[in-house]
Amino acid sequence: MRLYRISPEIYLNDLRGLGASYQDGARWNRAGQPVIYFALSASVAMLEMANYLPSPRLVPKSYRLGIYELPDTVSVFDLPTEQRPDDWAEYPYPISTQSLGGDWLDKGEELALLVPSAAVSGGLEKSAIINPRHPECSKIKLIDSTQELYNKRLFSGL
Repeated sequence: MRLYRISPEIYLNDLRGLGASYQDGARWNRAGQPVIYFALSASVAMLEMANYLPSPRLVPKSYRLGIYELPDTVSVFDLPTEQRPDDWAEYPYPISTQSLGGDWLDKGEELALLVPSAAVSGGLEKSAIINPRHPECSKIKLIDSTQELYNKRLFSGL
């Protein structure tokens, strides 16, 4: 399985899960819970980044798109559609998704929780929530990275 995430280059290999989502909480975790958010495609990683910046020209020069490999044998729970809270895509992040993901992290049974990406309407694409405390976390390998995140034509009308 391929995973993607955008971060400052110096943190691409940091899989401790102690970034902003740990400090503040996020859609699928409570504050104080180590977690790493990945996308299942490069385009979803870029759309997720777009939630925080009004233009791709504002992406800090130190940021890279990390491309990771994860063996297909690792433990994964793919959240069924019928188990999604009705408010899963709302912003600010609802307590329902933080509780669902937070409880999953606390159980520690699987390395990855596959959830819908709120950056793509209707949850048509997925993100992977990684539990960095799971013993299989060491199987995640950074295989490549790129500084070119967005095509220069993107948002050229801005």
